[in-house]
Amino acid sequence: MNSSVAAVLKSVLLHLFVGGLLVSSMHFVSKPEPKVIEISAPLIQAISVDKSVVDKQLKQIRDKKAAEKRAVEEKKQKERRRIEAAKRKQKEEAKRKADEKRKKEEAAKRAKAEKLRKKKEKEAAKRKEQERKKKEAQRKKAEEKKRRDREEKKRKEQEAKKKREQAERLEQEKLLQEQLKAEQAARQNRQRQKQVLTEVQKYEALIKQTIQRNLIVDDSMRGKSCRLNIRLASNGLVLSVKVLKGDSYLCRAAESAVLKATTLPMSSEPDVYEQMKNINLTVEPDL
Repeated sequence: MNSSVAAVLKSVLLHLFVGGLLVSSMHFVSKPEPKVIEISAPLIQAISVDKSVVDKQLKQIRDKKAAEKRAVEEKKQKERRRIEAAKRKQKEEAKRKADEKRKKEEAAKRAKAEKLRKKKEKEAAKRKEQERKKKEAQRKKAEEKKRRDREEKKRKEQEAKKKREQAERLEQEKLLQEQLKAEQAARQNRQRQKQVLTEVQKYEALIKQTIQRNLIVDDSMRGKSCRLNIRLASNGLVLSVKVLKGDSYLCRAAESAVLKATTLPMSSEPDVYEQMKNINLTVEPDL
């Protein structure tokens, strides 16, 4: 009997010791006060303890401890999940704020880029408009210059045409005047030639008369003639006498008659003298 009681007590104490270790290892749960199993004396009275009852109690204790451990573990997991959820929420919030900040920055960049683009487009449009106005001004200036050049060219052409017409008119007038003068001079020349011819004929007749006065004739000269060349000075002085043809006897007499006169009648008009300074005469005796 004593050995059986001792075995039971050892088993109970062992279970209590194991349960105590289990409880002490769970530091999140306050340690339960160990239950003091009072073994009523004398020990020898617990001889009839059933081992199955003890095992059942130990199982209940273990199940309770396991349940408490699971509860603690579930609480830890729940807390971890709460912390993780809070962290996720914090991260998500940080990410959301970062996204919002990034979006705001991107929006600001886009707005700045759009503003810069519009500014550049405005400046480009302004430069383009300035260039267009400049080209338009240059085109108008070029057209104005061309117009002025055309007008100047037309004016010069008109002036040149007017000058040509005036020159042609003056030339025609000059030619007409010259023609009139030429015609008048021709008429005058013809008239003068007639006058000169008349004067020449007159002085030829006077010279012949002078030669006839100095000519010694006889009947042998009847019907005879002699052609003489006489060169005269402007005052009528006989420079030379030359027989051209005719009767020799008459020619000698005619030559003597010319030389005898020394001077022959001569006009004071130069043009008449030009016709008579070297004159050919035919001498025929007046019988």
